[in-house]
Parts: sequence; structure tokens; C-alpha cells
Amino acid sequence: MVDTNSGEKIIFKTGYRKRELQPRLLPVDEVARFLGVHSSTVRRWEESGLLRSYEIGAHHNLMFKQEDVFNFFILNFFDKCQEEST
Repeated sequence: MVDTNSGEKIIFKTGYRKRELQPRLLPVDEVARFLGVHSSTVRRWEESGLLRSYEIGAHHNLMFKQEDVFNFFILNFFDKCQEEST
């Protein structure tokens, strides 16, 4: 929950806590689009341990749990956007 300047309260829910959303694995390009960064940035975050990934298939494609990406977004982007707007 975040208070805005206007006194409104924004409640950000991912739905995972109540098991409303089915778990999904996302490829690098989809994570990059969601976070608004280049795919090489996502790979760099994965290599540094900021985002946990899973290698899937014979080609070892990097995949990310949607829940992990949402949590990463909340911790690294959502809170900073709110701070900048105040």
C-alpha cells in the first residue's frame, strides 16, 4: 500500500498471495518489455543474482518466474517511482 500526495491509497496486489494467479515462466524478452529495459540488462541482473532464472529445454533457455519478476519490480521500480513523484 502506498500513500500518494492526494491522500489516495494505492494497493498493489500481485494475486500470488491468495493463489489467484497461475504461476508462469517468462522468457528474457518478455521480462525486458515488462521492466522497460533491454534484454542484455535482464541477463546482467540474472548473472549478478538480482533476478533468479531457470534454464529450460535442450537449448537451456533462460526463464523467470512471473512472481519473481513482479517482486523485483516492486522492490526496484515501483517504490522509486513513488519517491520521485513526491
